[in-house]
Amino acid sequence: MTPHQTLIVAAIGGLAALLGLILVVALALGLYTLIARLIDLHNALLERRAHARAQAAAAAELATLHAIDALGTTTHPKEK
Repeated sequence: MTPHQTLIVAAIGGLAALLGLILVVALALGLYTLIARLIDLHNALLERRAHARAQAAAAAELATLHAIDALGTTTHPKEK
């Protein structure tokens, strides 16, 4: 193998290594983006659930207050 052929093979190997490195970086970036998006979606889901729970609790408390108001009250402490 001549020195010129060796140089060409080394250049091809270097380019292949560079291409491999670029692909690994692109894959890592894509995976990072995917995981970040999934985490954001999960956090949004948790926030929606917490908001729904808070609304349900507020509605239940309001219904309880309406039921208490509907009972009627007396002015005499011993009167039932």
